[in-house]
Amino acid sequence: MAAGTRSRPLYAVFLEQVIQIEAVQCHREAVTDDYSVVFSFFRAGCRLGGHYQWSLDMPEQAFPGLPVDVNPAMDPVSPPMQRALDAAVVAFKGFIEALRTGELVANGMYPATGVRDDLNPVEWRREGLILNVFNGDLYEGHLDVRRNGDLQEVHHVKHLRWSGITLRAAKQPRQKKGRGHGYDWEGAWTYATALRAEDQWDWTQHRRDKKQPLPAVRKVVEDRIKDWFRRTHRGRVPDISDIRQNITIPLYAGRRTRGKRKR
Repeated sequence: MAAGTRSRPLYAVFLEQVIQIEAVQCHREAVTDDYSVVFSFFRAGCRLGGHYQWSLDMPEQAFPGLPVDVNPAMDPVSPPMQRALDAAVVAFKGFIEALRTGELVANGMYPATGVRDDLNPVEWRREGLILNVFNGDLYEGHLDVRRNGDLQEVHHVKHLRWSGITLRAAKQPRQKKGRGHGYDWEGAWTYATALRAEDQWDWTQHRRDKKQPLPAVRKVVEDRIKDWFRRTHRGRVPDISDIRQNITIPLYAGRRTRGKRKR
């Protein structure tokens, strides 16, 4: 999901990051299970229980909210289908982690006020959360244990916290580019070192430097380097202080390499 401010339905991002990934889809051809089940999962992300709910605490749980020792009867699935399900669980955990760290920003309607707002990343760390990925609804659930005569009844109670959730990538802070960024300094250095050749200068016109076969007046060399940048960078020329730091000083020092460019 590219960084920016454009929001997308949670369901679309879920499909993109959890279901439509290669780690899940690579098992599709080998699956021998019921066609409707295969189609619903691999195309729409529907869970095998016929719903779109995921527990954030235990995403591998087929029926979120039920006690861990309660396992509704379900037809066994083929090994390839199980591998696809396992891959989706791993991807879902990464999907939720991106929300918890703020890499993905969620925005939804708070039922108590009817006002849309961004969810604090901490919201995704609450216990007992269940996410309906199709509707983009986030619930907080808990088990309600009641006595009915000699029987103990366990009910799963859900409370809607946010609805109609959309997602967007968090804005990345712009990194300030150093002065001189975007110039071919290596090319400029290669050109500059060629200026140390004896035949590059008419010594009747220029006073020679005491140590290097270069004009003693450094501005003459710097003007040549500026002209090189203009020719090769569509008229753009770096700041003269960058030229001196990166080219002129090491050139007159007799260095064969200019070293790491300072910004």
